[in-house]
Amino acid sequence: MVKLNTKTRANAAPKSNKQQSIIQLFMVFAIVVLFNLVLNPFFFRIDLTKEKRFSLGEASKNLAAKVDQPLFVKVYLEGDFPAGFKRLSKSTKEMLDEFSAYSHGNIEYEFIDPFVKADAKKTEDIIVELGNKGLQPTNVQIKKEDEFAQKIIIPGGIMYYKGQEFPINLLKNQFGQDPELVINSSIELLEYEIAQALRKATQGKSKKIAIIEDHGELGRWDLAEAQATLSQFYEVERLPLSIQVPQRLNDYAGIIIAKPTIEITEFDKFKIDQYIMNGGKVLWLVESQQAEMDSLYKENIFISGTYPTHIDDMFFKYGIRINANIVQDLQCNAIPILSGLKDGVPQQKLLPWPFYPVAAGSINHPIVKGIEPVWFQFASSIDTLNNPEIKKTVLFQSSPYSRVLTAPVRVDLNTARLDLQPEMFRRNSKGNFIMGILLEGKFTSNFQYRYDATQTPDVPFKDHIDNNKMIVISDGDVIRNQFKKSSGEVFPLGYDRYTQETFGNKKLIQNCMDYLCDDSGIIEIRSKEIKLRLLDKGKIKRDRNFWVTLNIGLPIALILFFGMLNKWIRKRKYTA
Repeated sequence: MVKLNTKTRANAAPKSNKQQSIIQLFMVFAIVVLFNLVLNPFFFRIDLTKEKRFSLGEASKNLAAKVDQPLFVKVYLEGDFPAGFKRLSKSTKEMLDEFSAYSHGNIEYEFIDPFVKADAKKTEDIIVELGNKGLQPTNVQIKKEDEFAQKIIIPGGIMYYKGQEFPINLLKNQFGQDPELVINSSIELLEYEIAQALRKATQGKSKKIAIIEDHGELGRWDLAEAQATLSQFYEVERLPLSIQVPQRLNDYAGIIIAKPTIEITEFDKFKIDQYIMNGGKVLWLVESQQAEMDSLYKENIFISGTYPTHIDDMFFKYGIRINANIVQDLQCNAIPILSGLKDGVPQQKLLPWPFYPVAAGSINHPIVKGIEPVWFQFASSIDTLNNPEIKKTVLFQSSPYSRVLTAPVRVDLNTARLDLQPEMFRRNSKGNFIMGILLEGKFTSNFQYRYDATQTPDVPFKDHIDNNKMIVISDGDVIRNQFKKSSGEVFPLGYDRYTQETFGNKKLIQNCMDYLCDDSGIIEIRSKEIKLRLLDKGKIKRDRNFWVTLNIGLPIALILFFGMLNKWIRKRKYTA
């Protein structure tokens, strides 16, 4: 009886264990299903990268959530690319996936190669067609076996939404920057560029911006491109200031004062001052010296004059001074110079013109980060004054190889024909002159101790504001586009029709007004930084054989070691 009972228990034990395992399996399955059902209504994503490169900002999430109809993005980053462009393509896909997730699947995309099976004629037609839509092609070198070949790439895409098209340029070319850093900078700004296109597609124009008139400012043709660019996001109007009551300015989120050339009266200064004291934002584009290239068409030399704007006291109160000088820089744009005659036809060549500084953003700030260098013309230098209540952020500086010429300045066309050397600019100058600055903090009224309430009894006077901001650029031509008077053709802002170079002026103006006036937070996305972890190319070349051997041999050695170890353990266990 004892034997029989033991056997019965022995047979029952495996059956009980098997049933228990099945029950546990079903319980785990039920818990997983229940867990998914409970969390299904809640949407969240976890980004484990150090820089949070896959996490969208709140502004981007809000824009994606506003997409209430199917939105399609066609991206032209498919094909045989160098490694950098493949990385840009992959990052673009990942970023679009993030936007799609927060749009509840309304955002879809496709990557294509526009030049597949295209001959030379068709390729040219495609480049022109996409160029007209706002996409910029680029030329890259591709190594095939032992040869290098040129390939045209369109690093961008078109967003289609509600019957409209919105271009997205994904590559941010930087003057003189390493190609790897250009790609990295472009990846950093992917979220911003996609968000900007979404902003155009989904947001209406709510805030108003005024372009001030009546003091010899730039005309309609000069600001046609800037006005068209800003009109994508704001209601832009030209406002004759002299006929407005002071309270009228408060209807605008921001105002632009673009190159005044005659006196701004005390009453108009009072209107601007009180607008600032009431929280209004101002983009100043002013210069001290009267110097225009038109003056060189008749004679090769002219002497600069001083613009009688009489606004120095306002800037002094706000903590800066625009000096009576002109900056010369070795890092500059070129101008066409007559070089002689050929078969009776005048010949021109492009020569560097140091009165046209080209400056990149001086810091990692949302306003200037990732934009192309900006083209200045006869800019003055800016000094900062001791005013601890106002934070001063330098946006643009001339290069270390620059100098200032004190007014009155003799501008000679023959300067372009000189063999300019760095020593000429470093002799009595350290360079790095400020040409653009952001002011933030507590502003005190310029009329604090001289306001007469009897003159404007209906205007409530404020003598300070605790927190405001403004931007001052010491060159009015930064916002000026070129145009042909004969045909009325307007060239893009920042494009020089003589050198055929495109600078970052347009993006700068847009970023300035977004930083000052847009409270959606989209401009802050430009601060996102992704650290570029590059391999040491010297080490790779020197230690290549060692690392190849290690990568091939180590896995094989580990497999053999653990195989032998497992065999030894099993032999010892079962032998016992």
